[in-house]
Amino acid sequence: MFINFKLTSMLSKFIRTPRSGRSRSRSFVTAAPRPLQDKETAETCQNIKEAADAVKEGAKEVRETSEFIKDTAASAAKKVTKMTKEVTERVTEATDAIKEKTVDSVSGAWGTAKATTEIIKDKIVGK
Repeated sequence: MFINFKLTSMLSKFIRTPRSGRSRSRSFVTAAPRPLQDKETAETCQNIKEAADAVKEGAKEVRETSEFIKDTAASAAKKVTKMTKEVTERVTEATDAIKEKTVDSVSGAWGTAKATTEIIKDKIVGK
């Protein structure tokens, strides 16, 4: 628009109007018409809008997938923790049972050894 105004102003300096006793200077100011959107530009705009919508939809799907994976991982972690606790409890129970059997066995062995020692002592001293 500024270029058209400048060009018109410059042309008016070179175009002389007939003088009728007075000095007149005429300037013509025209505004450049707004270019209409052509079909290609409209299609390009539509394609850009569709691409932006596709990106938004893709981001939404990624967010939903991330939430699903996070929930699945949390659920799996809870299950593994629960299973680990159960296994730990079973191992503890088994260890306690073995410990009791061992204590009983050692007590039994100690008792047998003590009884055997008493028998030997009685036979040796009693002779």
